[in-house]
Amino acid sequence: MPSTEPQFGKYVPLRSVVALAMDELDKSVGDQDRCWQLGLRALVQMNQQVSAEPLTVRIPVSSNKTVPFPTDCLTWTKIGILNSNGEVSTLKINNALTTFRDTNPNRLSDLTADITDSITGIPNAPFFFNYYYNNTYFNLFGVGTGLVQYGSCRVDDENRLVILGFDFEYDSIIFEYISTPQRNGDYRVLLSFQEAIIAFIKWKLKEGTRQEFYAAIAEGRRTLNGKKVTLQGVNQVIRESESQKLRS
Repeated sequence: MPSTEPQFGKYVPLRSVVALAMDELDKSVGDQDRCWQLGLRALVQMNQQVSAEPLTVRIPVSSNKTVPFPTDCLTWTKIGILNSNGEVSTLKINNALTTFRDTNPNRLSDLTADITDSITGIPNAPFFFNYYYNNTYFNLFGVGTGLVQYGSCRVDDENRLVILGFDFEYDSIIFEYISTPQRNGDYRVLLSFQEAIIAFIKWKLKEGTRQEFYAAIAEGRRTLNGKKVTLQGVNQVIRESESQKLRS
């Protein structure tokens, strides 16, 4: 059996967590495989919900204006491009973009327009024009809020593709996602969620309850980055609230 020696790093091997659960439940070596499978199920479930740290990769855009998901992607969290400050500027989610033939390399040539948005002349235009500039009339009804986004996309989860608009100008995107647990000799578990995996194994072996499992997840989640209250975060809120600006 794996050693149950306490682990003090940020991560702990999954087999060590399973061994701790087996010791607590007084299980034999014959139960090891079953408990291992239960521990792996708990890890996958927590990865999808709370415990996984997002990975960020830069992926080239294919010639047909699509981008494939990474092979280990469980779910995506952010899609965008990098700005000059090293920040991710997210793309607009436009579900009007079609998924028609999005897996075909010749997708763009197959998207023949049935209608166009061009207006040939003012007398024939079925719209009200309310703005005149540089000898040209414009329709400003429904002008957006001013949010600057550098392209649009649609996510095809079934085919695991990001579909980009025809006017997308960049050769790559930044893709942030939750990955499947990776095995490197063993699976790694955040030490904060050690007790949650033990609670899951006990629940499935009818030695514990579902409520105990989710309570352990809630306790572990409070230790994650972004969930803890820090002095730096408090100071940031104070500085922003005391800035010199007009009050609403």
